[in-house]
Amino acid sequence: MKESLLRSTKYFNTYEEREETFRQRVFSVIPRKYSGPKLFWRDFGGISLNELLKLIEQPIAYITSNPRDCLAFGTPWQVLTAAQLCAQNQNNDLSLSVEKVAEDFGLHENLFQPIRTLSGGETVKLALAKAYLYAAFSQRLTIASPFSWLSRDNRLYFQRLFQHYVNRSLQVELLALEGEDSNEQVDNSDARQNKTTQPIDFSISLKDVRISLGSSLNPIHSQDTFAAVDDLQADLTSPCLIVGENGQGKSLIAKIITGAIASQGNAKLNRKNKSGPARLLFQDVINQTLLRSFDAIAALSYRVGLAKPLEIYDKILSEYRLYLNNSKNAPADFGKAGKGEFRSLLQIKAILVAVRLCGQPCALILDEPDWGLNRESAIAFVLAIIKVSHALGTPVLLISHKPWWLKLPNSTISVRRTPKETDKNKNYSFQIKLTCDGP
Repeated sequence: MKESLLRSTKYFNTYEEREETFRQRVFSVIPRKYSGPKLFWRDFGGISLNELLKLIEQPIAYITSNPRDCLAFGTPWQVLTAAQLCAQNQNNDLSLSVEKVAEDFGLHENLFQPIRTLSGGETVKLALAKAYLYAAFSQRLTIASPFSWLSRDNRLYFQRLFQHYVNRSLQVELLALEGEDSNEQVDNSDARQNKTTQPIDFSISLKDVRISLGSSLNPIHSQDTFAAVDDLQADLTSPCLIVGENGQGKSLIAKIITGAIASQGNAKLNRKNKSGPARLLFQDVINQTLLRSFDAIAALSYRVGLAKPLEIYDKILSEYRLYLNNSKNAPADFGKAGKGEFRSLLQIKAILVAVRLCGQPCALILDEPDWGLNRESAIAFVLAIIKVSHALGTPVLLISHKPWWLKLPNSTISVRRTPKETDKNKNYSFQIKLTCDGP
């Protein structure tokens, strides 16, 4: 299978180059969202009836770089049922049930869970399962960034889909970013170079935390569901790495301590004499822009007396270039991806970070920060943010399922999801257990 994967994979240096190729493969019916509303509406206005008819005449299966963008319904059951009906309408293939496919892709417990509450890993497993059903009538499969979302233990689901198409003699195209599929840890020299920045101590406190997962959309089981989080009191040092497999609750922990989602109980971050929420850069950073342009994001209000967003942005990119210049495998992607008035994804991510740092939050959290960047750019981007954040007195937490960052942190938080305890008085669906390794 390894040789087949290599033959099927095309690598790109930048997100923008990869997205343009992907759009061509899907007849340009997916507008670009990463650089604001003007680019989006230009692409949207360019969609023609002829292009839409091509999807009918030449049916294809595809998975977008953010898997959520190719899921049109409210629950996994609805997504898979629609895919199954399409397969049946084409060739009366009744051999695959929704329940069987959901089980094969590790989604049997999530069938009636709202898609908006799925983790990144669960979302991509659903996209893979949908594409599996689409093999019954599709002519080919195209996937953008297939190796970015899945942790190593969950690669089997991708391999299952890939082999399913190969067995049917269907073409598979994998459009990846350079180094996306690497399992190598950040080079020791990079890790040592970053540790020359002054580490920052901080603490985290979680007490009686319960997270609402919303109501199941199955009318038979419509009661509210919750996740329980272990109590935790830990002294940590930045940079701190939050590790765990897909679906273990890493992003839920981040959203609790940033106040991005409502929760019961107490969740606090403390550094020096300051206590309060952290700020978060989402993995699905394009959705976090709310389709705002670079200039609109840069113009967001900031507190009086602190640096302006563009000043911090310039510092981040200056450090980014410096790290790339010192890298043996440095890609020349900065300034190349953004064309004219449109900015690159790297620039959008950098300005989002800069705006968050302006308010001097108790911490900055980067959720899967390598998304949308090739490996060398991702390493330079993360190291640059850590250096700039530490200079401003802000600790940094990284969330990742990749082994790239294991040599980088001064402390770690391991996240593991466990089933509900056999106690009728415990009203939650699963428990999130946390283990800390301090400085």
